[in-house]
Amino acid sequence: MEQRAVVRCAEGHLFSTTTFPMQNLGPARLGPGRLIRCPQCGRMRSSVLADVRELSEPQLERALRLEAAEFLA
Repeated sequence: MEQRAVVRCAEGHLFSTTTFPMQNLGPARLGPGRLIRCPQCGRMRSSVLADVRELSEPQLERALRLEAAEFLA
């Protein structure tokens, strides 16, 4: 079974992704965010893990229904 993470893009949209890699990509860390195509606006956005404890039940349910298809870094 895939593990899904709820993330928030730079525009504030909540969605889920099946992976959210946190590895270093070279000598300098790229930061906590990753570039992921937001399923709400369709743009590549820097996204970070959302704190699911701060989300309402409807927000969490909607985020889990919206799944990102790809990430870059």
